Amino acid sequence: MKSVNLNCEIITPLFMGGASQQPELRAQSFNGLFRYWFRLLGGSFEDEKKLFGWGGEGAIKGLVQISVIKGQNINTSNFQRNGQGYNYLGFSLALTRRQCINSSQSFKLTFRFHPKTTDEDIKKFLCSVWCAFYLGNFGSRSRRGFGSIVVENINGYIPIGFNLKFKPENDQSIENWLKEQLDFIKTLNYWKPRDDIPYIFENLEMWRISNSYADYIQLLDRIGTEYRSFRSGKNIEDRIWLGLPIGKIIPQIGNEKGRRASPLIFKIIEFNNQFEGFILVFKPNKNHDFKFLPDNATLNLKGVNLEKPNWDIIGNFTQTLNNHNIINKIYP
Repeated sequence: MKSVNLNCEIITPLFMGGASQQPELRAQSFNGLFRYWFRLLGGSFEDEKKLFGWGGEGAIKGLVQISVIKGQNINTSNFQRNGQGYNYLGFSLALTRRQCINSSQSFKLTFRFHPKTTDEDIKKFLCSVWCAFYLGNFGSRSRRGFGSIVVENINGYIPIGFNLKFKPENDQSIENWLKEQLDFIKTLNYWKPRDDIPYIFENLEMWRISNSYADYIQLLDRIGTEYRSFRSGKNIEDRIWLGLPIGKIIPQIGNEKGRRASPLIFKIIEFNNQFEGFILVFKPNKNHDFKFLPDNATLNLKGVNLEKPNWDIIGNFTQTLNNHNIINKIYP
């Protein structure tokens, strides 16, 4: 059986757990995030079912088995309050006294592939894994910078000619490395945007925090301070684009209550003993006009129906930071 091993390091506190929310490295959680990023890459629905499995009608088991090999001692703690910006990003974690798996700890992920898995299947799967690690985070408050994990080493069965790099070289700038890997993934030509959800190669903007930081707390505190300042100047109707539900505004989709993830992600990567910060934004455009909410969704506040989110708001956030030389655009 072909397999691939990833040696991983936790960069920012990871709030991952089961139903009881006790901190735990869970194979199911990793698999769910890999599936999510496969969709944003534009992987086909048939490939998704084949790689990750399907629990609906005609349920099938996926081609990839994921195992987590933990270190001997996984250190945990409650959410630790720090600066105001840092606390703002993790406010719900503090309210619930949520426990985390602390940063600077290592573990291993192993992917075992079914004998029927082709090299093309493995490539597609590893592309979604790369995106999960370097465009997103894991666990609760992942879109606000918590649960950042990087790959320290990869070994095992790598298809010939598959040159996706899971760790930058020391003599390479972090932004060039990120762009090169995204460009390489795009050249594989496996991808086609799905209706109504973002597509990485049309809707993603990536911005880098201009300064590097000596520790992740200072960096998240800076991002959180800027985010809090911008967000506090907006009324609740304008904050819809930050994710739903928000307050008592819960999207009603048909007869069901719904949720929508924020199109704004804060990402931290440790590189050359410094912490680099990135802001990722997904926005619709004329090439791929995905929808934040379905056409049949309604939003209601105190008996009044609200308009759908104004995408200009999210552009104003990045543009304001750019005008003050706090961030610079690196992709596309």
